[in-house]
Amino acid sequence: MALAPDHPSYPELGHVYPGDYCDPALYAGYVSAEQALPEGARVFDVRDYGAVPDPAVLSTEGIRRACEACRDAGGGVVLVSGGRYRSGTVRLYSHTTLFVAADSELRASRNCDDLIIRPEGTQDFGEESSGGAFILAVDAEDVTLTGGGVIHGEGEWFVHEPRRKPSFTPVDPVLLPAREEAAQINTLPGSIRTAYRERIRYAEDKYGEGKPVLRRPSALVWLLRCQGLRVENLYLRDSMCWTLHPEASDEIHIENVVIDDNRHVANTDGIDLSGCRDVTVRNCFISCADDGLCVKNPVYTHRESRNIDIAGCTVLTVMNAFKIGTGTRHDIRHVRIRDCDFRLTDICPGSVSGISIESCDGAVVEDILARDIRMAGIQCPLYILLNRRNQAGEPYDESVGSLYWGGHVRRVTIENVTAEGADLPCLMTGYADATRAGAPVRRAIEDITLRNLRLRYREAGEVLRLPETVPELLTDYPECNAHGDLPACGLNIRHADRVTLDQISVSPRSCNTRPVLFTEDVTGLRGEAYPEPTSPSAEVAP
Repeated sequence: MALAPDHPSYPELGHVYPGDYCDPALYAGYVSAEQALPEGARVFDVRDYGAVPDPAVLSTEGIRRACEACRDAGGGVVLVSGGRYRSGTVRLYSHTTLFVAADSELRASRNCDDLIIRPEGTQDFGEESSGGAFILAVDAEDVTLTGGGVIHGEGEWFVHEPRRKPSFTPVDPVLLPAREEAAQINTLPGSIRTAYRERIRYAEDKYGEGKPVLRRPSALVWLLRCQGLRVENLYLRDSMCWTLHPEASDEIHIENVVIDDNRHVANTDGIDLSGCRDVTVRNCFISCADDGLCVKNPVYTHRESRNIDIAGCTVLTVMNAFKIGTGTRHDIRHVRIRDCDFRLTDICPGSVSGISIESCDGAVVEDILARDIRMAGIQCPLYILLNRRNQAGEPYDESVGSLYWGGHVRRVTIENVTAEGADLPCLMTGYADATRAGAPVRRAIEDITLRNLRLRYREAGEVLRLPETVPELLTDYPECNAHGDLPACGLNIRHADRVTLDQISVSPRSCNTRPVLFTEDVTGLRGEAYPEPTSPSAEVAP
């Protein structure tokens, strides 16, 4: 079988700069090199089907033959061992274990034509799912990815060069774009938002510089409409977009996985759980450029998402460490995250947010618990938002109970959280609006409990431009730093019913002029937030 060479679609790309990746010492011990093959399983070694451990050539055909032989035999182990292999899309089938041995690496082709594959049965799925994936399973059951080796996406080869190289210099003073500067929101000189966005590598022409739109896959690993998934003891590296994406799938277990992405390749989320049910995530290390642990439920899943339990994870990300949203057309219920570390202390600025909980497109987001969370170098520790972005394009309806007006965020508990080195205050908000006929519309977040939260700011200057009234974020893409400056340095709570604050303390910057707590249109508020002595955050190791 002739082996074709790997020809990158964009040979001028692929550069790596200091700060793109985290220190490998941070994830030592997560993945074992001693894992044995499953006992009694039939093994389909890709070398027996023509694959060659040489990353200069493509072994796509040999790996495909091994996967299909495993399928035709009723299941078994597809073994990748003995070196570094290069391949186009790898399709897995029911009752298959993809075992990438600890001495081996499975690398994606750098040619888009080998990876932009639209599998049958995915026509109803949206933009995020349109570009195919490197590792793919569709309508399969009992699929496992494991072995102690590496699945590598070659992410830098599918995005333009950054406008600026990674930064190790803290932003000082802290400046946010005001809401009226929407046209300049990503480019305002000196703003903390511009500081990180100019270092992101996009596939699109984000700044009107005449760059072409680059093609790229939408995921490193995409597991669509599957039942019984396990991803464990594995490195997932350098994704070209979303890294690990179970979608509309059930009974998922993810454990001892290291995600080590380029922290400046756009859209490289760590784990995206879209419309999934009965999920367990344990002891994972995630370093990426976009949302680290993300639960979403966009338009095209057509199902409720529920029963998601996350524990013992470490997340280093430029964006949001843990996020529910932004795609939220269908309901999300019963999500638990606990005993996790969120930090970004080696490159600047730090992560955009620690915990973000959003409903923007009509979903009911309820029964959410986050507890025992430690943060360092997180700009905004907590962001809870309900708005009416309406991604599905629901038609206008004068009835305020319709999906046009959004969903609900309710029964959220956040407890035992410490945040060192914050830059921005926390925000929890619903919205107020009016119908076309002028009738008032009030959509509140409900039954929110914050307990034992300690927030300490990074010492720096700040430039505040406080508006006379806090503007609503009705239909925009939600991001904590898109609201502009807020009245309080600690907690800003708006359009909310039944909020409990218990043991909340805030240590602001020495230059602070704002109160610790601001409330507007809040009913049933119990408790208070208290200032602590002003002092710079303790030094935190990367």
